[in-house]
Amino acid sequence: MSIDSPLLQPCILHGALQLRNRVVMAPLTRARAGVDRVPNAQMSQYYQQRSSAGLIIAEATVVSERGIGFVDSPGIYNEQQLHGWQQLVEDVHAKGGLIFLQLWHCGRASHSSFHKHAALPVAPSAVKLEGDHIHTPKGNQAYETPHALTVSEIEQTIENYKNAAKNARLAGFDGVEVHCANGYLLDQFLQSHTNQRTDDFGGSIEKRYRMVDEVIRAVMEEMPANKIGVRISPNGVFNNMGATDFRETLAMLRSNSSNMVWPICTLWMVFLLASMSSASLCCWPNFGRYLVAR
Repeated sequence: MSIDSPLLQPCILHGALQLRNRVVMAPLTRARAGVDRVPNAQMSQYYQQRSSAGLIIAEATVVSERGIGFVDSPGIYNEQQLHGWQQLVEDVHAKGGLIFLQLWHCGRASHSSFHKHAALPVAPSAVKLEGDHIHTPKGNQAYETPHALTVSEIEQTIENYKNAAKNARLAGFDGVEVHCANGYLLDQFLQSHTNQRTDDFGGSIEKRYRMVDEVIRAVMEEMPANKIGVRISPNGVFNNMGATDFRETLAMLRSNSSNMVWPICTLWMVFLLASMSSASLCCWPNFGRYLVAR
């Protein structure tokens, strides 16, 4: 590739960040945070080695204990985790890098063995993930029928996202990406396949969209809108997802990311390639339309 390639040229992201190039490193789950889910020196070294990218999107990071669904993935919901991330971010910045944190809640893509008192995983509705198994601290386990969140539990979950965004800001992250893709909790609310609620958080596309909207608004109270990305996969099938009305759902998300409901927030669209590998389509202005391989 020529050094004059647009991909290698610097750019300004929404007037907020000066990127040295247009290469964006997609979030990749590394499972190196240990049982306490605290970022450590090994994780810092990993991100420092990749700090020459224009922007790093750090791995999926759970916003609460209830959001856990992967062995040894990091968290951002307590003081110890905040301090671990703070050191990591300082190390990346010292190398000249920029880094966002991906905010994650697994929803039904989890298992009771991850949770205190063997509590069931949660979801918008009690719809079981149909899959072979999930890898847990006790080995491979069958998926369970999740607990359908009550309205008060939904409100607490929104607050968890807000607190996670606050902690990310205090840790020094340059921005956050809200994970609304790949069959995790917010995607479960968006898709009719997994959201069978009949209250204000389910039914019509507008009501299924409400949870995502309220989470983004809460995150915007802690992080400037021009430093927020929203990751979506409207036609994805990972984690037993897929809905016939995905086009309408995407239209709703695109409309609200561009009409000042979420001012300047960015949508990242994830899709499956013919090879079944996944990629992120960068939709930020001035980035062009480059595929960033995962």
